[in-house]
Amino acid sequence: MKPGVKLEEVAEKVESYIRELGGQPAFPLNISINEVAAHRTPIIGDDEVIPEESVVKVDIGVQFNGYIADTAVTLVFNDKYNKLAEAAADALEKALLAVGPGVRFSEVGAVIETTIKKHGYKAIKNLSGHSLDQYTIHAGDVIPNFKDPLSYGKFKVGRAYAIEPFATNGEGVVVDLKQAQIFVLRKSRPGFGLTREERELLGVVVDRFKSLPFCERWLRDVISDVGRLRNVIRGLVRKKYLRQYPVLVERKAGLVTQFEETVYISKDGVIVTTNPELYSRR
Repeated sequence: MKPGVKLEEVAEKVESYIRELGGQPAFPLNISINEVAAHRTPIIGDDEVIPEESVVKVDIGVQFNGYIADTAVTLVFNDKYNKLAEAAADALEKALLAVGPGVRFSEVGAVIETTIKKHGYKAIKNLSGHSLDQYTIHAGDVIPNFKDPLSYGKFKVGRAYAIEPFATNGEGVVVDLKQAQIFVLRKSRPGFGLTREERELLGVVVDRFKSLPFCERWLRDVISDVGRLRNVIRGLVRKKYLRQYPVLVERKAGLVTQFEETVYISKDGVIVTTNPELYSRR
């Protein structure tokens, strides 16, 4: 990744490399630039490029038989934003040291919020870490990025979690854009009538992705005409067979940085599956 490179080219190369190594993408590669915080993946024919002087979050998920590794880094192409990236990276490192069996989620959130504040920035409060299950990215548990008094959950042995601090020089809140480029199958689906193409595409989605997120780029072999493909996807969303992940942006257009690792809580301690050599301890 570097300024001037198309987002679509980056996504295609990274996702292809995951497949070459024997895994599958757990979700479309997220490339979120500057004030965009999450859920931005290139569409077919996307002309957007990495801008000069930008701050770019790259969120990567890999799955093998539905078991997920979820990790993210921030790339900074302007040195004056290095400290903002360091705030999120430092928060992640300290959060990982706080994680352990029986530790409350809110304690880890407090570590993240305090660390980011010490760097002079704000944690984004309505983005959070999450538990992971087989074929499920967000498996119910929420690990806040602040000391949430209403968060009573604890880290449990035998579970996997994604820890992902977001730091910003803005307000510390993200909002939805109207656009969405990532979709997922709804767990309960209504009985609305489907067209032949909608039924066929839905069958492919169930077979290929199960309950994991996907994007239009992964379905162009099913419907080659891009306009028709998008219409079919929109129809499945409208008929409530699919759910959308809207693109998320910082409410005051503040720059956003993110770092993320996945942990597994074993009876012997914490294993950081996405970076075992650096952080794992027993």
